[in-house]
Amino acid sequence: MTPEVREWVRYVRDLNGLGGRVLDVGSLDITGCVRDLFDDYTGLDMKAGKNVDVIADAHDLPFGDESFDVVCCLEMLEHASDFFMTLAEIDRVLRPGGYLLLTARANGYELHDFPHDYWRFNEDGFRLLLSRFTRAFVGENLLGIYGWAQK
Repeated sequence: MTPEVREWVRYVRDLNGLGGRVLDVGSLDITGCVRDLFDDYTGLDMKAGKNVDVIADAHDLPFGDESFDVVCCLEMLEHASDFFMTLAEIDRVLRPGGYLLLTARANGYELHDFPHDYWRFNEDGFRLLLSRFTRAFVGENLLGIYGWAQK
């Protein structure tokens, strides 16, 4: 993740007083991680590595319904073969009133396979994808990254 994404997460955390149980979907630390920003953090990725606590597919999260106060999905959604299923699973494990912190690459950003890079998103597309969440607001467009947080 870029320093801008990490700073955005810190900003949203501080602005909204985020805490509680946090799940980071796509936590494998290739270019950074937000583990140190939260006290009760669980990192999930499809393969073992730095900052990965649970190995699982984001299409089938191994947690009960409404298990987390905050779910982070940072720079990962473009790598999910079925991002609709990933978002459905995130919605399932996020408690009512919880926050989704989501960033993904926008059109024009170069491919970066980890292991694959399938999608690019624009603001209208994100609004449609996140329409299942009760409230969402778009963060700044940070070098082609759209950031969202949901209350």
